Amino acid sequence: MIHQLRRILVISAVCILAAGSLFSAGQRAADSDVVTIRYANFSAGEHNADTLRSMVDLFEAKHPNIRIELESMGYGDNYWTSLVTRIAGGNAPDAFELNMENFLAFTLRGSTRPLDDLFEKTGIDRNIYGEGLLDAVRFNDQIMAVPQSFSTVVLIYNKDLFDQAGIEYPRQDWKWDDALEAAKEISALGPDIWGTFNPIQFWEFYKVVQQNGGSLMTPDGKQFTINSPQNVETLQYMLDRVWVHNVMPNREQQANRPEGDLFVDGRLGMWLNGVWSFTDLKNRARFPWGIEVEPGNTANATHFFGNVSAVSRTTKHPEEVFTFLNFMASDPDAVQLRLDAQWELPTVSDPSIMEQYLEDTPPENKIAVVNSLQYSVKPPALLQFGELTDIVNTRLELARDGVLSAQEALDQAQAEAAQRIRL
Repeated sequence: MIHQLRRILVISAVCILAAGSLFSAGQRAADSDVVTIRYANFSAGEHNADTLRSMVDLFEAKHPNIRIELESMGYGDNYWTSLVTRIAGGNAPDAFELNMENFLAFTLRGSTRPLDDLFEKTGIDRNIYGEGLLDAVRFNDQIMAVPQSFSTVVLIYNKDLFDQAGIEYPRQDWKWDDALEAAKEISALGPDIWGTFNPIQFWEFYKVVQQNGGSLMTPDGKQFTINSPQNVETLQYMLDRVWVHNVMPNREQQANRPEGDLFVDGRLGMWLNGVWSFTDLKNRARFPWGIEVEPGNTANATHFFGNVSAVSRTTKHPEEVFTFLNFMASDPDAVQLRLDAQWELPTVSDPSIMEQYLEDTPPENKIAVVNSLQYSVKPPALLQFGELTDIVNTRLELARDGVLSAQEALDQAQAEAAQRIRL
């Protein structure tokens, strides 16, 4: 009896193992039909990791044949060094997230795949994204990434100070002169009241020169144009607001006070800053405030701070990767998750999808954020972008502090950039 029982147990175990083997084989067969995509990303960080996971879960539920492996790192956790190393070592992820500055560098290295043909193959309509956003991710007339999220810079203004000065609120058709005249009227209201503020540094300069028909490089990227007449005129305009018109404080007058605090304290009429400041202003500002598209001179131009996702040139599944990236950027359910988390702004052009964002006031005129996208400009496409930033910024700071004239500062920056940076 005992021997028979042992025999039954052994047979049962064999059957169970066999069944398990058959199940495993069946599972492996099913898994073999699933495409796995590795997605390197940084922008979710710790605060939006759950939102990112929820967006991926939505995608996998709607695309059961595609599995996403998230390879997440924080922005400061050597993400860029790791990505460069992996690509150079032949271990590139199928898709990877980039900010705009690094998007240009990785595109120049040949790491990103052109996407125009994938729009055709998948039938995904590129018009779901605003034209300004598509321009931001074009290189050599080809779309090189899917815009995922963005922030822009707008003109934020204190309505109380405008009312006290008896002047009209900013309009979308304002030019530099209009903003300067308003700044003079507001500054005349009293001591330590300032008409305007945007810092004199590289990130403002490369944008503002484009409002005046200038640029830092020729269109073909073969020469620097840092000290062009338009650029010298632009820097002089920026300096004059401090040293001639005194509608913007110099460093001594600012006394280490952040410009955001100046605005919240009711001492600043106009502030050029990003849409990320809205939540803080809603919590701290005790006066009505509004926004408008940033004024230009001969043209409008504004910052596009965006995160984009690229398809690796080496991926074996370009269509699946492309489908995933567009889902994350434009699927209504994914967009809603981003909006609910206040994790930057989605890149879709459909106003109805942005309705929740646009109706969340103040400010009332949030459509200015959308309108500003058509004027977005990119930093120079340059592998040694960091060196250019340091070279120009050093000279701008010397001009800001009155050590160099506008012409001297840009002449020196031009000479050093031409000597140190290979084009």
